[in-house]
Parts: sequence; structure tokens; C-alpha cells
Amino acid sequence: MNSSSMRERLSQFIAALRQQILAMPDDAARLPRFDRQLFLSKGTRLQDYLAEIEQNFQQLCQNNEQPERAVWLAGRLVDQIAALQREASTQTLRLRRERPAPDRRRQKRDEYREYERRLQAMVDEREQRLALAETLAVQQQLKRELEALEGRLARCRQALRAVEWQRSLRPSPPRA
Repeated sequence: MNSSSMRERLSQFIAALRQQILAMPDDAARLPRFDRQLFLSKGTRLQDYLAEIEQNFQQLCQNNEQPERAVWLAGRLVDQIAALQREASTQTLRLRRERPAPDRRRQKRDEYREYERRLQAMVDEREQRLALAETLAVQQQLKRELEALEGRLARCRQALRAVEWQRSLRPSPPRA
């Protein structure tokens, strides 16, 4: 196989691998996925390894003076592509414990934002019903409900500000 057809085949494999990786969620892992002899990347996401493969492919395409180095680099690329294809195809089998620990502060903030969204929807719904209410008793009941919901919404927003303030004081744990 001549070098141009080899490069063309490698390019096709890399393009197919890129499509496969882009089509799936690319979460970081707690530990590196590959041995340092196979990949030099310190990242733990599939796209980090794909970037290294693409960089090695560019080096292969630019290397015309050293045929021994080109042969070695082509072999390394084949090994890297095969390993990354296997890893990408087994992502659905990964255990939860292999995924990075969640950021508790971010989870709490997201939880409070969801509460805020739901409370705001309830306030909006009560305001619409109040505008359409015909009897005084129904209007008074809806006003009491609105006051209670607005109090809950204010407390929720206060808690959300507190969580965001805490997150601003302490840096988030480093992402792998």
C-alpha cells in the first residue's frame, strides 16, 4: 500500500471516528482511559484523544523526509484509532462509578433553579386565574395563594443567590 492510499484510508477512519464520537455524550472520566504509552493526552474525554489522533495524522501527512518515522507514526495511529473505536463503542456499558463525581454546588444551584422555574410558573398561572376570577371569594383565595407563592419564590431566589455566592468564593473542583 503506497503512502497516499494509506493516508486516505487513515483519513476515512478518523472521519468515521469523529462522527461516532460527536454523536454520543462525551463525559469526562475520573481517570485517564488509556495508557500513557498509547496516548500522551492528559484529558479524559474522547474528544481529547481524538484531537491527539488528528494531530498525529497531521504530523504523518507533513513528514516526507523520514520514512522510518512515518511508518512508526502510521502504526501508532492505527493502534490509537482501534483503541478509541473500542472505547467509543463501549461507552454505554460504563459504570456510574467511572464517571466523575458530580459538583454538589452545581447540583444544588440547578435544583434551586428548577424550583424557581416551577414556582414562577405557578405564580403566572395564579395571576391568570385571578384576572379571570369573577367572585370576590375566589379572588381573595387566589390572592392568598399568590402571596404564599411569592414568599416561597423570594425564599427560593434568596437560597439560589446564597448558593451562587458560595460557588463564587470557592473554585469548582478541577474538571478532568
